[in-house]
Amino acid sequence: MKSFINPNIPVLKPSDTVDDALVLFNDYKLDLLPYIQDEVFSGYFSEDLLLNYDNDDLLNDIQALPGECVLKEFDSLLEGIRKFMTAQLPLLPVCDEDHRFLGIVEKIRLIDELTTQMGLQNAGGLLEIHLKGRDYSLAEISRIVESESTKILSSFVHAEEEDDLILTLKLDKTQISTVVSALTRFGYDVISYHSSEPVTNIEKDRYEQLMRYLSI
Repeated sequence: MKSFINPNIPVLKPSDTVDDALVLFNDYKLDLLPYIQDEVFSGYFSEDLLLNYDNDDLLNDIQALPGECVLKEFDSLLEGIRKFMTAQLPLLPVCDEDHRFLGIVEKIRLIDELTTQMGLQNAGGLLEIHLKGRDYSLAEISRIVESESTKILSSFVHAEEEDDLILTLKLDKTQISTVVSALTRFGYDVISYHSSEPVTNIEKDRYEQLMRYLSI
């Protein structure tokens, strides 16, 4: 996670006043900032919370919002995204093994990286296949897809129920009707498919498409 740290996000300290924090919220267009005491992450302060206090009040005298979910410096990319999904926050702190604060990672930075790694930034088709666990063979499905002069850029499988799987494929072609037909001929249940434009730079679009794709 250290490589995803944004060094430009400020942190709040016990010696800061409410006014200091409000200025940072305004300057950086954020409504949540991490609170650090003695190099240890100690929660968050939000703009809404601090608007209830006088400008010259010290943060040391105000109870910070809890922040139990933290990223570890050696967390994987997918583990980082899982923690963001759990925390439902736009940013999370990174801490070392001794719980020392290392910096802040933004959710959108991890989403950007994952969309790049999975090829979601490229135009292409997306399709979903419903199948039983005993019928799952990515090698066989790949063979069928490639027989239609199409390549699988990335894939993800998740379980809907105990033995019901949904396999999502990102393909390198936008016209994938022949692939769908071929899979159907071989008995695969294609439950949805559509052409996918490159992922936009709008956070909502990136987030919703990626989360649907991964079904985390």
